[in-house]
Amino acid sequence: MELGASSRVLSNNTLLRFSPESTFRRRYQVPVNPTSLNHHQRRFSNASFQLSNSYSIRETTYKKVVNMSKVDSQEFELSSLTALSPLDGRYWSKVKDLAPYMSEYGLIYFRVLVEIKWLLKLSKIPEVTEVPSFSEEAKSYLQGLIDGFNMDDALEVKNIERVTNHDVKAVEYFLKQKCQSQPEIAKVLEFFHFACTSEDINNLAHALILKEAINKVMFPVMDKLIKALCEIAKDNANVSMLSRTHGQPASPTTLGKEISVFAIRLGRERQEISQVEIMGKFAGAVGNYNAHLSAYPDVNWPQITGDFVKSLGLSFNPYVTQIETHDYMAKLFYAFVRFNNILIDFDRDVWGYISLAYFKQVTKAGEIGSSTMPHKVNPIDFENSEGNLGKANEDLSFLSMKLPISRWQRDLTDSTVLRNMGGGLGHSLLAYKSALQGIAKLQVNEARLSDDLNHAWEVLAEPIQTVMRRYGVPEPYEKLKELTRGKAVTKESIREFIIGLELPEEAKANLLNLTPHNYVGAAAELARNVDVAVNLVNGTKVLETV
Repeated sequence: MELGASSRVLSNNTLLRFSPESTFRRRYQVPVNPTSLNHHQRRFSNASFQLSNSYSIRETTYKKVVNMSKVDSQEFELSSLTALSPLDGRYWSKVKDLAPYMSEYGLIYFRVLVEIKWLLKLSKIPEVTEVPSFSEEAKSYLQGLIDGFNMDDALEVKNIERVTNHDVKAVEYFLKQKCQSQPEIAKVLEFFHFACTSEDINNLAHALILKEAINKVMFPVMDKLIKALCEIAKDNANVSMLSRTHGQPASPTTLGKEISVFAIRLGRERQEISQVEIMGKFAGAVGNYNAHLSAYPDVNWPQITGDFVKSLGLSFNPYVTQIETHDYMAKLFYAFVRFNNILIDFDRDVWGYISLAYFKQVTKAGEIGSSTMPHKVNPIDFENSEGNLGKANEDLSFLSMKLPISRWQRDLTDSTVLRNMGGGLGHSLLAYKSALQGIAKLQVNEARLSDDLNHAWEVLAEPIQTVMRRYGVPEPYEKLKELTRGKAVTKESIREFIIGLELPEEAKANLLNLTPHNYVGAAAELARNVDVAVNLVNGTKVLETV
């Protein structure tokens, strides 16, 4: 067929034409009305069409969708049904705790906070005589603007921004309007945003957003997840389980010990995240305090601004351009990627254990596992977790790679990218909660675990050949390989082999006492001690600079 040539396709008693309207017809299998066919097409009508109610139903559906497509998209108000991101729609209830921080509202709030705190700092610098010390009444008024900041205030800032077309300047104008009625502050309105570039305000706002969101939202859920794994580990410390390396039976372990490995790994990465220094700069347009020194050349501005940044609970970065270099962000987001990768590993392992029937899943009344197979109880929580962790890691990896790069003293590419921090953390949070939901449904199937061990006597080849090595029995590995590899191994065949060995009686008795159930080494003890090993960090102020 030539490119652009007309074509007709007969399929499933349906005639479709490639035309501007055919995409919908192909997708929804809407038949062409036979009465509109020409003589050549009607030759096939008896064989290709059976007129029925289905035609009218499909045609009605088609018309409805066509009419919907004509509706101006501007008429769609933002809701859970119209949100572009599922975080703001389907999954909103799971991630909304991040909204006060990782949203436009949160960014405006923290900009307001930084602007006000800087004005208060200026009032404490003796050389800046134009901004005298504020009375308690004035301080209280300014603090009230922070504490009482609400959605109406944020909308007012956005209305100002529609005129200024500059988001940070809109915050400055908002504060000037709010403070005109306060006599002391009204005299120093021009010292809002004094000597600042927009990025002085923004970088501190973003740093505070991350600090608060991680401390108050992310860490509590991460800690709950690690604690849940610790509980599973301790509860199942003595539940023997057949290991699998390369997917094949290997030396036994305990279920608790294998879960404890993930608790330790996640706990370690959680601590790594808590130790990342959240940094800030406040050095003006290109990082040299040019404007500051032009107005007040005798003030030690590096010292003043360093103290100011630290007063916000952040670490001070003195060597910058117009922007804070974002290196700490790269380190922070990569730390989350490592945490998430470990959780993906856990999700996949548990998925496999469910497939092996090592775990059963608690069913919920009314819940459906498959639209066509009524018996299914799918591990959807772990699959949801894995999928969202993948999406989160893609977002966080991009942030880590992009943010430390900025042309010369600054370009604007980081501005739009920084607005997407909530995506990576949001998908991470959703994944953590999905994993927790899945964990809550797990029931250990000890009978299935035991059955696997009962059919894996070949795993005792390892301890037997190791003891043979100790006592100088020649070719121990080779002899066990001949006994076990590719062959059915039973309790009887293993015992017969041990009895025939030239070993001290005590060593032989110990080997005869071994079973796949009790050959677990120190696994149980490792699982029981998981809390000590994890050493969970308590509290929500771990990111505070000491």
